[in-house]
Amino acid sequence: MHLEQRTGPVPGLVYATVRQGMTTRTFPIEVRRTASGHYISRMPDNRWSIECLTIEAALLMHAAVLFPVEHELSPWLSNPKPAPRPAERLTAEAGMSEPKTKSPS
Repeated sequence: MHLEQRTGPVPGLVYATVRQGMTTRTFPIEVRRTASGHYISRMPDNRWSIECLTIEAALLMHAAVLFPVEHELSPWLSNPKPAPRPAERLTAEAGMSEPKTKSPS
């Protein structure tokens, strides 16, 4: 993912043109500067992002949520070991085995 162009003032509404592969999209993104000198962007769910060192990083963080994700291009998204089901987790934490069920007689 690459930031092709950005226009607009910081703090304020910035228009970011982002390219991923053969797709280019332009997003309006609100960006602010924090007291520590870092930058945050308003995410699509209206929460603020974590602090980023650069304006570009804050813009790309917002854009990464909006672009479709290809799992083969993002191997960190695959989960080789899924989380245990709640009953398995509780018994594992207690150090017990799964409760045995009685068969009907």
